[in-house]
Amino acid sequence: MPVPAETFRDLGELTTDPQRDAEELVMFLERDQLVADKAHPVPRAHLSPRTRAALWALRVFVLVVSAMVIYTFFSQLAH
Repeated sequence: MPVPAETFRDLGELTTDPQRDAEELVMFLERDQLVADKAHPVPRAHLSPRTRAALWALRVFVLVVSAMVIYTFFSQLAH
């Protein structure tokens, strides 16, 4: 299927934004090329100890609130 000419930018319109250029390049990839491009693993983020502690506190909070919701649900079934 031919690509309409208006989808291409003139050489004078090239941007200095590599993010935008990469996004436009991805638009023209075939499905298997896109999958191969997106299949690269993302490395773990390097977080400070304070951020790690905050994320663990958030996990514990979610578990506690989930337990409270489940308990409330089942205790209200009896009434």
